[in-house]
Amino acid sequence: MVAAQRSSDAGDATNGRAVSGESSDGSSRRDQRTRSTRERVIDVVLEMLEEGGEVAVRIDGVRDRSGVSVGSLYHHFGDRDGLIVAAQLRRFARYAEAEIAALSTIVERAGDVAEFRRAIRQLTRRTASELRAAERWGRIGVLGSTVGRPALLHEVRAVLTRLTDEFQAHVAQGQARGFFRSDLDARAIALFVESYSLGLALNDLDEHPVSERAWEKVVWSVLDGLIVDE
Repeated sequence: MVAAQRSSDAGDATNGRAVSGESSDGSSRRDQRTRSTRERVIDVVLEMLEEGGEVAVRIDGVRDRSGVSVGSLYHHFGDRDGLIVAAQLRRFARYAEAEIAALSTIVERAGDVAEFRRAIRQLTRRTASELRAAERWGRIGVLGSTVGRPALLHEVRAVLTRLTDEFQAHVAQGQARGFFRSDLDARAIALFVESYSLGLALNDLDEHPVSERAWEKVVWSVLDGLIVDE
């Protein structure tokens, strides 16, 4: 009788695990579908932003391009503004990640300080290019949209912190390899490098903007102070 009861209990436990597993697998599949839907929608909104800015983003257009119903769009993003913010946040992270990856490559591949310095200057030139004006303003748009929106501010803080953490790690690696000065705080260096490209937005608005060459000379003189003497 006891044995039979134990067998029954074991069977119940097994069934419970099976049900729990099925539930877990089902939740996992639903999560994947949710992520897939969000990713598809965000890709569409990014395309619209690239084509015509925020005014080009329309709910009906997103629905038509993505194949996601209007109800689902509102469910995942809340409203049109939520769509734009999610896409801008992705763009913000994407461009910053590209710069971080570039710095990582430079730190890993540079054979000496002279080569490191040349590569950093090339990166500075690319960052200052007029082609990056849209990227700068995309970032500023995301930052500005956090005003009065604590939930979004929380998301942006998380992204910015993660990106700066990664940047700091590569700067620290550069210090270990004898490229960046080790007497300076690695995170402070990372913050400066992240900031000077974004600050070019002021020059975008200036009625008497400085030339790229003039800007490069100033930035290079500062960066030279962060890099170990050859």
